[in-house]
Amino acid sequence: MSKVFGKFSNSGFLLILAGLIFSPTYVYAQDLGSSSGIFRSPKTASTKPIKPKTNSTKVRKTTPKPIAKTNNKPARNTTKRTNRRETVSATKPQTAVINPQPQSNIVITVGNPTSGNFDELFEQSVEEGNTARDERNYLKAEAAYRRAQNLKSNDSRAVYGLGNIYADQQRWEEAERAYRQAILLEPNEAGAYIALSYVLTQPIAAENLSERYTEAEKTARKAIQIDPNNAFAYDQLGVALELRGIISAETQNAYRKAVQIEPEFALAYAHLGRLMRRNGKTNESVEAYRKAIQFSSDVPTMILVADVMQSEQKYFESEQLLRRALTIDAKNPTALNMLGRALTTRNEFAEAEKVLKKAAEVSPNSFVSYTLLGSLYLRRARLDDAEKSLNKALTVVSQNERKRLAQEFESVGDAFKKAGKPADAKRLYRQAIALDGTKTNLTEKLAKVQ
Repeated sequence: MSKVFGKFSNSGFLLILAGLIFSPTYVYAQDLGSSSGIFRSPKTASTKPIKPKTNSTKVRKTTPKPIAKTNNKPARNTTKRTNRRETVSATKPQTAVINPQPQSNIVITVGNPTSGNFDELFEQSVEEGNTARDERNYLKAEAAYRRAQNLKSNDSRAVYGLGNIYADQQRWEEAERAYRQAILLEPNEAGAYIALSYVLTQPIAAENLSERYTEAEKTARKAIQIDPNNAFAYDQLGVALELRGIISAETQNAYRKAVQIEPEFALAYAHLGRLMRRNGKTNESVEAYRKAIQFSSDVPTMILVADVMQSEQKYFESEQLLRRALTIDAKNPTALNMLGRALTTRNEFAEAEKVLKKAAEVSPNSFVSYTLLGSLYLRRARLDDAEKSLNKALTVVSQNERKRLAQEFESVGDAFKKAGKPADAKRLYRQAIALDGTKTNLTEKLAKVQ
């Protein structure tokens, strides 16, 4: 599927969704399946729309069906501003979040027209951010969007741009803040609510997960209220309900409504396949997964469907989709991290290390790759390398990930202790305590090390 909601295309959503990654101990993608399409980059305003790099369809207010062909290069929003609305350009989903994505593509650019002496600088900065994001140069993209935000704080495009690149890199707390700000700027934009719902369903190590999942459900319902024909909103509602432990007819109906609106919505079929399996309906599950694979024709969708497969331990099946995605978008950080995880699970350590190092190179401010590398090195008893990787993760860890990282340091500390290296074990335990002082067993372990 590949629509754009507000500032996001379905493929953009898919990317964000696909942007969900997991640490060695926790699954970063939703345990119930996440998306991997990241929200599209915001498009700059122009007097003449730029021709999309993908096949376009006639503009409609409702979500168009996915287009059969695309050049697989991340599409960029193309808009032509009018007094109060923007022209929507529909394109096939591509790659790229929370950032979740995740679709059929509707690229909608929302935001107040800029005015004043900084118009040209603002538009140039947003366009620079879009281009840098397409090229996976996230440091440059972030700098450009922040520059644009400083020039025009009330124009939502810079905010969406930041949210999108954070979601691309699984920087969920930062993505959440950006999308909450987007809602303040555009309270009637369905895409902002879908983006926030998606981020809230990521399994960060927060103590209030139940509250987050409840809010995710409410924001998905708000998106449906604003746009009743939004397939992605129904799919996200199903995900939120599943995470709340609701696997009844209501959840199934949400997924079925999504594919009713968008008959080739691969991600919704994957979610439906997982739900059917959880409910013991094996034949229906197999058929739903078959359709999910059949309709996975773009990078964001491939990543999102692979993510759902990994949530059910189907690593080999997910690997096939991820390799296909990387032949098209070789620097996609989500696909790289997910493939590295799958390879590690299958003990293909040499290739996994290569893949994860590339992911860290592409997205140096996302701690996911470093923790995955740390886990890989721990499994290979390369404890010094494991510690180095975790120390890199330490430089970019968010507040909600501190407990998760503490567990990684504790695990390496246990390995050092077992290897007869008490001094090293103490060092790792102390670091774990610094990250999470609530675990009394860490203090006890440290005291027992001789």
